[in-house]
Amino acid sequence: MNKRFTLRSASTSNRLRLTRHRWINGLLPIILLFIAGIAVRIWMGGRYPGFIDDQRLFVQWMSDVGNYGLGKVYTNNGGINYPPLFLLIMEGYAHLLRLLGLQAVAGTLTYKSLLILLDMLSFIIVTWWSRHAAHPRTRLPLLAWFVLNPVLIVNGAVWGQVDVLNGMLMAGSLLLLLSLPLGAGILFALALLTKLQAIVIAPVLGWYVLRCLLERRIRPILSLLGGALLPLLVAGLYFAGHGGLNSMIRGAYLSAVGMYTQVTLNALNIWYYLLGFAPDTNDTTRLLGIISLRNMGLLLLVIAVLYSGWYMLRMRKLDTSVVLKAGVWLCFAFFMLPTEIHERYSVPALILLLFVAMLDSYWIVLALLLSITITYNLWSVMMSTISPGPGIVVACLHVLAFAWMGWKLWRENVSAR
Repeated sequence: MNKRFTLRSASTSNRLRLTRHRWINGLLPIILLFIAGIAVRIWMGGRYPGFIDDQRLFVQWMSDVGNYGLGKVYTNNGGINYPPLFLLIMEGYAHLLRLLGLQAVAGTLTYKSLLILLDMLSFIIVTWWSRHAAHPRTRLPLLAWFVLNPVLIVNGAVWGQVDVLNGMLMAGSLLLLLSLPLGAGILFALALLTKLQAIVIAPVLGWYVLRCLLERRIRPILSLLGGALLPLLVAGLYFAGHGGLNSMIRGAYLSAVGMYTQVTLNALNIWYYLLGFAPDTNDTTRLLGIISLRNMGLLLLVIAVLYSGWYMLRMRKLDTSVVLKAGVWLCFAFFMLPTEIHERYSVPALILLLFVAMLDSYWIVLALLLSITITYNLWSVMMSTISPGPGIVVACLHVLAFAWMGWKLWRENVSAR
């Protein structure tokens, strides 16, 4: 009897020690990171007003959605050039503020709290995904770098932008592509309903479809296409029912295209003096009287797209790491190569890169480097302190980073054959 009691006591003690170990080494650090992420964002968001013009637009759109309804807001405000998902989220946030007796004001936490919530929701998602995907030794430091990443903090809580939303939807689409094509299609469509920029990962999905065709697998293709069509069809029917479909398409997807004809809009890429052109050079200028700078940039992007196809189609094993790396390459190519690119278009590339770093430690240094350079790009633009000297240095670092990505994809492909 005493022996049995002793064994039970020892078993109970072992379970308690195991529970305590899991708490201290597992959940507690995550909770501390979550608290630190919120605290830093509240402090930074309260200290710096950010880019007020953007925030005023968003607050006005929030008010317009409340006045006219989502289905008619594009008809009544032709200046709205964001797709409807962000407007829908802002409408829900406005209802929450009214329940609390508050009103969103640009430059304050009453507006920025929405972006902080999106950031922390992203951290929860990454934490959940990384439980079995990331290497145990690097998982916690990379989670810390994600939640305390200066790019995400400056872009959201300080600047007041929402790039984390479409960036996470793009990442989710690529993460689900191999295991759940239906979910990948749904998230891709939701990303498109957040920002048109999400179209940049369409080639990754397209190369996957082509590979499935070559392997005579039709079911994943149908699932992917069905998932992508479902949200788009729902959104189309909703706006058509309210008589605002044409206005939504014109405002959200067509109005901003070609709006700014400079070779670069503060993006520290190849067009920031590196090719010999000042940032305010009109991109309709013809190079040697043959091709416009705009078309030259698009041609370079097409070459990058074809390179991603070569990488994905020739890899012997197509896994999530390969898909994400192709996505990083294309997102960063979109930032580096075309004209008329904003500085914030690098944010989705960084988000995808942080996911890649959790799967492949060779990419961690690149994630650290781009976190620093992109933060400089965002901060200097927001504070109107960008200058040619440091800007050219950062642009050169971006070129080296882009070249390293291309070389790494080449080496992986060659070694996998």
